[in-house]
Amino acid sequence: MNAVSTPTAPTGTRTSAARNTPAPARPAAARAAMSTPAAVSAPDTAGSGPGSDAGQKPLFAPYTSLGAYTRAVSGGRGPLPVFTGPRTDLLDGIALAEEVYSGLRTPEPCDTGVVAGGPLPAALNALIHPLARHWVDTPDDLPDTGSVLLVGEYAHLRADAVQHVLDAAHATGRPLSLLTGRDIHSLSWTAAKQYARVTADAPVGVLSELDTAAPAPQADVWLGADDVHRLDVQQIALGRVWRRVLFHGNGKDDQLNLGRFTLCGASPAQAAPGMPGPRCAYGLGCTKPQDRLIPARRIRTAELVLANCFSGALAGHAMYDPKYLILLDALDGPAQTVLATLTACDGQRPENLAWLTATAATGNAALAMNRQLRDINPYPAFVQTGLRSSGLDPSHPHSPTDTDTGTEANSGTEADAFESSRPTRSSAFSAFTASPDSPNSSGFPGAAGPAGAAGPAGAAGPAGAAGGAREGGPGMDAHRDGNGAGTGDGEGDPAAPYPPLHRLGARLSGLLDSGLLDPDYPLRPRLRALADTVLRDAVRTVARSAPDAGPALAAIAAETKSLDLALAHRFAKHHDDPALGFPTYFGERSTAGAPVALDTPCACGRPLRSYRRHGRVPAIADTVQTVCARCGDVANAHTGAVALHVKAPAEAAAGSTLHVVVEAVAPRDGTLNLGIVLPLYLDARVGPVLRRVDAVAGRRAHAEFTLDLAPGATPQAYYFSPFAVQDLGMSVSRVHFTVLPRP
Repeated sequence: MNAVSTPTAPTGTRTSAARNTPAPARPAAARAAMSTPAAVSAPDTAGSGPGSDAGQKPLFAPYTSLGAYTRAVSGGRGPLPVFTGPRTDLLDGIALAEEVYSGLRTPEPCDTGVVAGGPLPAALNALIHPLARHWVDTPDDLPDTGSVLLVGEYAHLRADAVQHVLDAAHATGRPLSLLTGRDIHSLSWTAAKQYARVTADAPVGVLSELDTAAPAPQADVWLGADDVHRLDVQQIALGRVWRRVLFHGNGKDDQLNLGRFTLCGASPAQAAPGMPGPRCAYGLGCTKPQDRLIPARRIRTAELVLANCFSGALAGHAMYDPKYLILLDALDGPAQTVLATLTACDGQRPENLAWLTATAATGNAALAMNRQLRDINPYPAFVQTGLRSSGLDPSHPHSPTDTDTGTEANSGTEADAFESSRPTRSSAFSAFTASPDSPNSSGFPGAAGPAGAAGPAGAAGPAGAAGGAREGGPGMDAHRDGNGAGTGDGEGDPAAPYPPLHRLGARLSGLLDSGLLDPDYPLRPRLRALADTVLRDAVRTVARSAPDAGPALAAIAAETKSLDLALAHRFAKHHDDPALGFPTYFGERSTAGAPVALDTPCACGRPLRSYRRHGRVPAIADTVQTVCARCGDVANAHTGAVALHVKAPAEAAAGSTLHVVVEAVAPRDGTLNLGIVLPLYLDARVGPVLRRVDAVAGRRAHAEFTLDLAPGATPQAYYFSPFAVQDLGMSVSRVHFTVLPRP
């Protein structure tokens, strides 16, 4: 059972001993960046500054004018200067930071830094310069080795300019950090926090809506799925100072769900004109009650992890106005280091544990999480903003390098013994499947090489681009008669009148024997009967006897076609049909191959990459996932299934109609069943419910649908999911669009 412990560390303010300690000298790196002939000027903000409680000198000083900020930096003494300008909302984050940090530090710099978007104010550049050992002019000038620091305002770190840098760093295992903020003032605040040291004895926490396993001993405070749904998460999150804390749940750009509560990214910063936003941007409130919101900027921590999809989308990739991006809201708060996700992310317990066990030697916690994530998301999912947090500094009393990892939550309990004796994920799987970085990434013989290397020539979309070695690889002809006819097991004959038995049998096994479908799933009896028939008629006395093979294969084809229609009807009527959950269910039990760039762009116009996911055990069918850096996983399919191409407008007003064109490329001649699944929270209707199209292998079959949006549809970002079914192979796409307010 998950447990919650109450730490003995100070929770709201520093201890009296910390308050009475004189302000420490400025770190060497900061001193080197600042000249020292004059005393620092007093902050030019009105009223008593943050951290002005008796006996405690403030660590940070806000300045509204660039001149005063420049003089403070040049002075080289006193609190760390922050150029807040007109951003009075930053004063709240500075005040909270005075409770998080007790002194100054010299942060470990990156090897190479680069500033995007033009020169920074000289004073800010002086504070940032020590954060990298060497600086280059453009991202293209970065060396091939060493850690990287990308610096710039959020709007200047555009995905189309820096995505290739993130991809290259991920491919080579190089640490990469961002230093950013929503504007120059937030960037100044992020830079200043790099020189602060977190207060001693603050706890480490994990709050997860999704983790149902036992608490990990490395966490002082652990809330699992059960705890999140029964406890006051808001009080626990906001009621103490953290050293490091991770939030884990479903969500997107603007929010992270935690049971009855939501970690919220809505900022008091000015909205950008004409940019879309979530429902609250249109005065419609939040999906959760207002008193259940947890502002990300209010979390008092040195290191914050936002483990949900799209929490740190780059400029140009975010669905919403930066005012609502949860990463930017967190950076306006006390956290000096924030880990967030660039795109869709399947991070779960293994990634949470990788973060928990990160050490000062690890340096970049996002790198550790991405390494663990490679077997399911072989692309850069997490990104770190800020340098290594002071919560990982080796001198800290609770550094993970300590040998004693017991916690109050688990000390002396069965859960503690279970967790401490459990092998790590890498050791547990080392004898079962190869490392994702090894040539044989699936862990099975004969599956080496990049996904899709042997896919059918000319095929587009996920099924064709990453078809894998089995369907189109060498030796395929060995499974067929000399004339390629009559056996039904020819995997590569697009004109075959019957579904390939090997592929059909694998799909039936995945549906029936993997645990994907419940025992009482309505179509299970028919699927089982077909599986028994396929197994019976695969015997060579039938399969290789022409007079017997024809009728047997015809009966199998007829029942398969009927089941295709039955599945499609269920998908059209039941958006939560468990069979539609195959991408996640199979993906979590598979190992991802190397991504392959596709010629066909995403519906948003950006490049696509596709990779094959190899089942770790035979009952898990191989699948293909296609991803876009902006839209996430836009296509999932059984290997060798129909490839979908979807065209639709990127936005539509409530009460209007969205026209959708679906083009499907079938791997063999036959009938395709096409439809669209809508999320439950979208108030709209699809017409028609289903289309059946006769397809010729390799050619695009055309179908059109309409999404009639209700006049009361809530303005926000949504997606819809076109699907295709043929030979029990399923293909599901995800298309993002935005509903705007009704004119």
